[in-house]
Amino acid sequence: MQKLALTIRFILFGAFFLAGASAIVLSILADPELKNYYQSRAALAQIQQQNEKILSLTHQYATLIGRIEAEPNILDRVIPLTFGHKPQAPDTAFPQVQNQALQVETEKLLEQIENTPPAEPIPTWFARILEPTIRRGLFLSGAGLVLITCIFFGTSKGKLITQEL
Repeated sequence: MQKLALTIRFILFGAFFLAGASAIVLSILADPELKNYYQSRAALAQIQQQNEKILSLTHQYATLIGRIEAEPNILDRVIPLTFGHKPQAPDTAFPQVQNQALQVETEKLLEQIENTPPAEPIPTWFARILEPTIRRGLFLSGAGLVLITCIFFGTSKGKLITQEL
């Protein structure tokens, strides 16, 4: 019976001490280390997206260059689209697009895409921990839990004296 009580006492001591120590460590490491970690992960994800975009553009340009080398006449058709030049052909009327509403909507869409804020690099639970009052409270509650655990589940002096005799 006494071994079961000691085992339960040890398990409770370990669980409460681990919870308190984890709270203390989290409150100490939150600001410099973990904050930099999450910011670095966000920067890495952004760089990988940019690299994928660059690879896609490189593939598109390589395909276009291959088509131009295979058929040089395609260059005459691509120049007006790429640089916005009006085609030069005698005795030919080219239609002009005059849809202002479409142009305004396109500009609004492009502005919305450019102004979209990037994904939050720091999770919301971690952003709360970074607040100074919550961080201080987390540290104090962890220290209190460790202290109370040592007081209630630590070895009592009476047991030490009886075990020594």
